[in-house]
Amino acid sequence: MEKKYFTIHEVAEKFAVAPSLIRFWEKTFEGILRPHKNKNGVRRYTQEDIAQFGYIYTLVKEKGYSLAGARKVIQQRSVTAAISPADIVQRLHQLRSFLVALKEEIHPNANHTSNS
Repeated sequence: MEKKYFTIHEVAEKFAVAPSLIRFWEKTFEGILRPHKNKNGVRRYTQEDIAQFGYIYTLVKEKGYSLAGARKVIQQRSVTAAISPADIVQRLHQLRSFLVALKEEIHPNANHTSNS
């Protein structure tokens, strides 16, 4: 069975950082990095939390972004991620239908040899 929650020390060890850095980034990236806390206030990180921390780590430590710059990149990514793949496919089908209708309007007697 796969482990569901990880401690701050396990996350810190995975990224070779101090737990204090993780706590600092939680404040800096408030609303973006938010682990679950139990009734005693002990942080419990999910795989999703760890992936989010890893993304921040990559931006700041590996790519050299400032904290403000990394926050901006993450916020822009989350706006584009708000559109689901199903919505994208539906929009592409609508666009294709529009373009086919437009082509018919411009060239009403054009041969339809292509089926793509």
